[in-house]
Amino acid sequence: MNCPHHIQWVVPAAQGLHQCLQCFEVVAKKDITPKFEELGAELQRRWDAHEASGAKAAPAARPAP
Repeated sequence: MNCPHHIQWVVPAAQGLHQCLQCFEVVAKKDITPKFEELGAELQRRWDAHEASGAKAAPAARPAP
């Protein structure tokens, strides 16, 4: 089955990611239906804010020993 990842099925997940409730895959802006650019400004703002919060919360990479 090829899931369309409709925006109504997409929810915020840990570390600034988004997940489809229909197929449980992690999705990006390019994967959703309708296109991200066609969504309202408020939804775009919330998506971007959630992604940014995950980037801040991600642990820093440790240098190789």
